Parts: sequence; C-alpha cells; structure tokens
Amino acid sequence: MITKTPTTPRELTRLLKQREGLRLEFKRSTGELREGLQTICAFLNSQGGMVLFGVNRKGEVEGQQVSEQTIHEITAALARFEPPVIIGIEGIKVRRGQEIIALSVDANHESVPFAYDGRAFERVGNTTRKMSQERYESLLLNRAHARRRWENQPAVDVELLDLDKEEILRTREAAIRQRRISAETSTDIGDILDRLGLRREGIITQAAQVLFGTKFFPDYPQCLLKMGRFRGTKVTGDILDNRQEHLNAFAMIRQGMAFLDWTLHLAAKFTEGKIFREDRLPVPP
Repeated sequence: MITKTPTTPRELTRLLKQREGLRLEFKRSTGELREGLQTICAFLNSQGGMVLFGVNRKGEVEGQQVSEQTIHEITAALARFEPPVIIGIEGIKVRRGQEIIALSVDANHESVPFAYDGRAFERVGNTTRKMSQERYESLLLNRAHARRRWENQPAVDVELLDLDKEEILRTREAAIRQRRISAETSTDIGDILDRLGLRREGIITQAAQVLFGTKFFPDYPQCLLKMGRFRGTKVTGDILDNRQEHLNAFAMIRQGMAFLDWTLHLAAKFTEGKIFREDRLPVPP
C-alpha cells in the first residue's frame, strides 16, 4: 500500500519492491507522459495512486534527465484534466544528472469521474483501460446529483447558534460508540459538523438544519410533525387528539414516541409465579 511519495533513494527502493498494481505504475521516461497521465486519471477514478517515470516495467531504476522543459511539459499536460486536479510532483535523484519523477494523486470520490484529454480511464489490476461511455455517464450523473441534492445545499441564514448543541454532542457520542468517527474528535460543534459532512467550507447545510435546527420556517415542511389519535381503526373517524409541531429529526422521534406514551392505554398483568407486574401498551414499542 502506498503511503507517501518517496523523497530518498532508500524510500524509492522500498516502494519499487511493491511492483506495479492497482495504485502503482512504472514508466521508463516522460516520453510516455501521455500514457502515464491516463493512468493518473484511472487512479483518480479509483483509490488514488502513483506513477514513477524513470523506472522500467521490471521495477529497475533507469532515471532520466529532468530539465525545465520537462517540467513545463508535465505542468502543461496537467491542464488537460477535467475537472481540474491537484497532482503531487516530486523528483528523486538516483545518480548524477538522473532523476525519477513521481506523480501522485489521492482519491477524490466527490469529483469522480475524471477525464484526461476528453476521455475517462479506469484501473483494473495493473492495467489502465478506457472507461466505457455507459459507466462514465452513470458516474457523471451521480456526481451531479450528489452536489445538487437539496440536503447538500447551504441553509440560508442559519448559524451555529441556531443549532441544538446538546443534540450534536449526543450524536458525536453515538458516532464514537459505533466507530464512525474517532474518539479523539473535538467537542467543538463546528468540527463535529465538518467530520459528519454537515458543514462545507464553513457553510451549514440543509441536512444540518433538518437534523439539529431549532428555528423552523414554512420553507421546511418536512420538519412538521403531525400527530393524531382517532376513534376506531380508520382516520376518517372522530379525532380524539391532534397536535402539530416543527421539530428537528431527532426531536421528532422523541416527541412521536412521547405522544404514544401519553395517548395509548397502559394495561397491567400479573403473571403467575412472578411478583412483578408486566405493563403493556396496545401495540409493541
């Protein structure tokens, strides 16, 4: 597994022992720059990875001369990625006048699919191949949907003070128990929202408002809880109790269960051989 870009010959030797695979590829020189960047595109569309220029297919270091023109050609070629990407570039000196160029990328699932020179690529084992048009269009649709979904949009005029701090802290504890976030996660409300993906670049999302909001307006009809109790088994019967409240999602659950506790009849039964009675609601919890 690739952990970081090698910066010394020793680190390079350790990396070369891994051989080519899902996240690593060798190229003899930047004469294969186009093919190398196609592989970078494939890495971007999967788990990230690294391409080493100056290493042959056997994993043997050959190195190459790296001039200003070489770097210029690389940086110019990087402009052909869509959407734009950040690619790490590192030179490792292996002998006098000879270097290995390492290009590395991290996984960026929110921006998948990536294309290079107008075409998307994917990684299968140690091979890079063109992505099918069907798969590319499917991923493109998913990307657009994820960014434009209502819950990911900014919540207008909502600030941290408008959210239920205690509810957020309870969610933090629950997430730690379920090992969804680290126990070292800060108790700072903003940090928690960031870790849960409920705040983006400092902006609170609609999802955060629905989950933890304390101020609700007509713009949030999905935060209106309607509770009713009717005579008989049909909603067309007489209404015995009717309540409506604007609440966040967690408060809705608690309020809904409390409404049942208030309105359902509680029966008691003594089981033979036991000294404690059993309380029962008309329907199971």
